[in-house]
Amino acid sequence: FAPSGYYFLTGGSDSTARLWTTDRTTPVRIFSGHQSPNVNSVTWHPNCNYVVTGSDDKTARLWDIQSGRCVRLLSGCAAGVNVVTVCPSGRYVAGADYSGTVNIWELGTGRKVNELRPPITSNKAANIIHSVAYSSCGTALATGGEDCLVNIWDVRGVANHMSDPDYAAAKGWGAYAPPMTMVTSSSNQPNNGEQNRFGMREPIRSFRTRHTSILDLFYTKRNLLLSVGN
Repeated sequence: FAPSGYYFLTGGSDSTARLWTTDRTTPVRIFSGHQSPNVNSVTWHPNCNYVVTGSDDKTARLWDIQSGRCVRLLSGCAAGVNVVTVCPSGRYVAGADYSGTVNIWELGTGRKVNELRPPITSNKAANIIHSVAYSSCGTALATGGEDCLVNIWDVRGVANHMSDPDYAAAKGWGAYAPPMTMVTSSSNQPNNGEQNRFGMREPIRSFRTRHTSILDLFYTKRNLLLSVGN
């Protein structure tokens, strides 16, 4: 649901996402363009002028509410995208794919700027992430899934390249801020090369359940993290 409670989104197995209102039985907008039948996740951009979808076609997409057009194709995933979320500033999208990797894109450029990689096991099903959630201040990202872990990542420095501040601001995709040094568990100083650019490998905190896979995560405005398990 949108914050107003009047509009809501659905994703289906017909390659589309749909925008609905609570007083109509037909959609007011259909977002069509994914190349796989399954649209697994839909979410609102904070300004409610855009929506983001994730699909088995290994992409996430940003759609304009008014026109129904795809305005950003977010690619570079190793597998289908299971779940997506937008940071509170509206600048970044995080999307977890079925390989267990969380991909982070900058909306102003459409570029993939980093990856979060929890420890991968030989059991592919155990690597699936069901939920990703930004803290209310946008500095932390929580992930949870089939491995019975809730991981907390420091994402204050997800990007280490320059973006176009004017374009992002004009579109309402979040204010521009200079790129920051990535924060990892081993060092606060970046190294040269692609390995560092996509090198955030360690969460800052991990919480393990006994036998419960994590289905959903939610941060309150006070930055309390709620989790729902199976």
